[in-house]
Amino acid sequence: MAWLELELHRNDQELLLRARGSRGESLPPQPLAGGVNLGRVTGFTSGVRRAVAAGQQLPEHVLTEAHELHAAVFHGAIADLVARLLEASRPDGGRLLVRLSAFDPELQRVPWEAMCRPGTAREFVGASPELQLVRGVSSGDPFEPREIRRAMRLQAIVPIGEADRLLALQRALEEPIAAGAIEWLPPIAGAQATRGRLLELMRRAEAPHILHWIGHGGLDERGSPRLQLADDGSGDESWLLAETLAQELRGAAGESLRLVVLEACSGAKPGVFASAAETLARSGAEAVLAHLWPVRAEFARDCAVELYRALTLARDGAGDVAAATAAMRRALAERGAEVFSPVLYLRGTSARVFDLRRRRLIAPTTTPAPTAASGAQLRPLHAVLDAPFSLVLGDVGERFAGADALRADLEAGLSERGEAIAPNLDLSTLAERYFLHSGRGKLQRLFQKDIGAAVKIAVPNFLRSLVSRVGPGAHTTLLWLPLLEWALAERHPDRNIYTLMPGAPDGLESRLVMVRPAGAREWHEEEAPAEDLDLRRDILVLRIYGGYSPEAQPILTTPQLTEDDHVRGLVALQGLFPPAWEAHFMGWLRMHPFLGVGLSIHEWRHRMLLTWLLDQRPPSRVSVVVTRPGRNESAIWDQGAGGLFGRGALRAFDLDLDALAGLCEEADP
Repeated sequence: MAWLELELHRNDQELLLRARGSRGESLPPQPLAGGVNLGRVTGFTSGVRRAVAAGQQLPEHVLTEAHELHAAVFHGAIADLVARLLEASRPDGGRLLVRLSAFDPELQRVPWEAMCRPGTAREFVGASPELQLVRGVSSGDPFEPREIRRAMRLQAIVPIGEADRLLALQRALEEPIAAGAIEWLPPIAGAQATRGRLLELMRRAEAPHILHWIGHGGLDERGSPRLQLADDGSGDESWLLAETLAQELRGAAGESLRLVVLEACSGAKPGVFASAAETLARSGAEAVLAHLWPVRAEFARDCAVELYRALTLARDGAGDVAAATAAMRRALAERGAEVFSPVLYLRGTSARVFDLRRRRLIAPTTTPAPTAASGAQLRPLHAVLDAPFSLVLGDVGERFAGADALRADLEAGLSERGEAIAPNLDLSTLAERYFLHSGRGKLQRLFQKDIGAAVKIAVPNFLRSLVSRVGPGAHTTLLWLPLLEWALAERHPDRNIYTLMPGAPDGLESRLVMVRPAGAREWHEEEAPAEDLDLRRDILVLRIYGGYSPEAQPILTTPQLTEDDHVRGLVALQGLFPPAWEAHFMGWLRMHPFLGVGLSIHEWRHRMLLTWLLDQRPPSRVSVVVTRPGRNESAIWDQGAGGLFGRGALRAFDLDLDALAGLCEEADP
């Protein structure tokens, strides 16, 4: 296979590129063309990261930078060498492997895969069927493809309570599993993934060809990448160095293992898994796929599914991990810039890590049993979904649109002022501290830049599935974007849908009531709301944190951002409802169970909200809260949420939004 090695070096702000080819070609270092320097590529990285966080396509100015970066890399002698090597690769299918090696941490964070051919809108290098861009690592270990005669063995490791994501992945891979292309090995999950048991189980189990890790990463005090393990009972967090895992993989599965996929849990730190990937590719596996930035759980799952399908079932390129990665990006390109978060690290100069020439697929006689909670355990959740209920949609769990970009801007602004920022601060705390330094005006501008950029985001798939079970009644959302209203309007075109947004806590802005009448398409403001609200027929959504209105051209009302906003906002709720509406809203909550999604007992904002919604009493019907896996909250909710509710009045289940969506779709009449 023809290949091109590109080594990128930094000389202060100047970037130098050295190239050598598979036929002995070697070019002297040359600077990137067009004045592209470190500052330019750092700005490009920030632009792509913001688009990833918002779940959007690259904006026009970032796409322009992608064109200019492509022209800066592939020009002059390097462009000529690429053309010659592509011609030489014709007998092998016309694919040229491009291994880009960057030795500076700043350059390793750049999404080079998002470079786009000038004059095009979608011909990104990372999705090209001809130029297969991967990230090279230096290693003294040899490279050898693994011959596969039957199914590729895949083993998942899920240390910290993401069993629902494990189930979602298994279900999504039903096609290649049923075809005999993938063998689903027993996963190592939860308590099995403590430090002592994990390594023992890996040594005793059948060696996998693919290892799929779902979890958190971090850095130790020396800056070495590590992976979080399950709690071993000591009460302290338990970690495994990526280097130790690489050594274990080399010993326990070295003859078989060729690919590791690192899938970050919700809330993972940007870039950590990419650092672990480089370590694992250097001495643990021939290829490692990891994410530069956290992405939504459903998107991470879809990435893995498309990768495995292309790797095992493609007519052309099966067994070639670079071709499968490019095919994955092409399949998901319309979903937005998130396709540039997964990046592939490759040890050798061939991406065909699996040799499938003599493979014979034999369908299994049995299918692996699902690995999530049983139907009996989930009976209270099914009971709520099958009856009229009140939805309380929170802002914890899947990252809501634009939040990562807003958090990054707030942290950057505080850092510029010399503020020490503790990890995992609540967004409202960050906003409060920024407001105290810079004032309301600058905070509002950041909000409009980051959250406003996500206004046109599509309704997430999990929300569409959830709304399939949401009927007439009173519902609450803490999102700043009208995603719940849009999903309800799409699901219920024949019902009146009202949304109620509070005014500014300072009293300078009155409440906003909007309606999408039954049979209509447009939303309009209701200045004199009628008193005959019938929640057996109509839908009322309380958007308690304000934000953008649901009309075709969303308009910003004052959002609740800071800690003070949330406190004053709850105090001001006394005059929120139009006449008679408060009785209808509160009456519905008293007569029906509620389903809480994206809430956390650790968030004071959420505890205060539920206390107000339920009028400081436990729910009259057994209600359910779906909690984010890995936070160990379900037992607290079940025991009465620290005294907020009586014991037995509430049940909690650790499920991510994909698993909840699957349950909603199963129950969808």
